[in-house]
Amino acid sequence: MKDVALVGLPASGKSTVFTAVSGRISQRGATAAQAVVEVPDERLERIAEIYSSAKITRAQVRLLDIAGLDQRALGEARAADALAIVLRAFGADADPARDLDMFRTELTFADLATVEKVTERKKIDPSEGDVAKRAQEALHAGRWLSEEEWSDEERRIVSLWTPLTLKPSVNVINTEEPTPSDLGVVICGALEAEATELPEDEAAVLLKEFGIEESAAGRFVAAAYNALGLLVFYTGGPTEAHAWECKRGSKAPQAAGAIHSDFERAFIRAERVNYDDLVACGSEQAARDKGLLRVEGKDYVVQDGDLLNILHGA
Repeated sequence: MKDVALVGLPASGKSTVFTAVSGRISQRGATAAQAVVEVPDERLERIAEIYSSAKITRAQVRLLDIAGLDQRALGEARAADALAIVLRAFGADADPARDLDMFRTELTFADLATVEKVTERKKIDPSEGDVAKRAQEALHAGRWLSEEEWSDEERRIVSLWTPLTLKPSVNVINTEEPTPSDLGVVICGALEAEATELPEDEAAVLLKEFGIEESAAGRFVAAAYNALGLLVFYTGGPTEAHAWECKRGSKAPQAAGAIHSDFERAFIRAERVNYDDLVACGSEQAARDKGLLRVEGKDYVVQDGDLLNILHGA
């Protein structure tokens, strides 16, 4: 499960977006408010129908509502896997592009302070020192560290400082009406937060009146997964239909490791069927009979929507 931190300038409506996505009221205390959001997934529901699964387990994202831009708040954001930058698109003076530039500058300065501390160490490995100087130059030029080309080793070094501008990020346009935006995913914070208080059927009717067909959670998670470079694969059977996440480009053993670390170590092979083929056939056995269920080895690159049966040793 990945942690996604809602961040942004004051009055951007982070807490409203938090409620719209999670269905919970943001109650901040000594630490950021948080909620576990189940990922809406129609494919998983259809898989459960095909297998007559007794249980459905959805993929999950932990949502954090970060208050302010002080050191404590930034520290909480540094621990997250990705940032969701909430941009205000309501009110007479709304200018999401301006606010994005301002917020990017805030995080750039925060990371610059961190990198300068690294360069000021009395004892520093030469390779780390070179990377730190390069990072410093990028930040001084107003570039985020995620926009720089780093080798795997350089990225490993940079990540040790937990910089905010290295994290994957998605822009969330908090607006009153569902108007498309090139800046990011659009969420009608106040309206969709209100809808979470209604029964599901009434909420659907209300949102449809405004042209909103997909839930805030669905749109938000899709954007976050895209930023994080994640895909979803499935396991299915009479006991449970389960959605799992893994990095795009993962091979079958790595996907097996998302289910259980022992499965990666002892991976033998995987039986795979494409979701669309499974649905078209109506059952796993019918897909097998048509030759659409294939056996894959350790080099198979998992695709979004794959349904896998992992075979492993002891």
